[in-house]
Amino acid sequence: MGEGIKKYRAIFLGLMSSEVDFKKNMARLGISSSALDKYIKNAPIVIKKNLTLPEARKYAEVIIDAGGLVNIQETGEFSDIHPSNKKKAIPKVNLMVCPNCGFKQIKAKYCIRCGVELHEQQ
Repeated sequence: MGEGIKKYRAIFLGLMSSEVDFKKNMARLGISSSALDKYIKNAPIVIKKNLTLPEARKYAEVIIDAGGLVNIQETGEFSDIHPSNKKKAIPKVNLMVCPNCGFKQIKAKYCIRCGVELHEQQ
């Protein structure tokens, strides 16, 4: 059996800002109003699955920047990859640790796990 990459899903938990601001920010990214209404009404809801961890973090960062709360969950699934297709590790300089919950993540405005606003660590 070949090596695999763990798969993750991004789950929209709700709003951190006003619904109007969130919809306006997400509309700039091309997300339809009907899709946003569905996410808000049905939260928590899986918005994207079968992602690599870096992909899931990118989704989370976009939603957090727009004013939403997101959680990333490992699905327990793996995808087979050919060894030549392996991605290189993310350089440590792009990571930070949340002072509230200790979660290590790519530098962002908010913690992906607990939603606390992060201040750039020096």
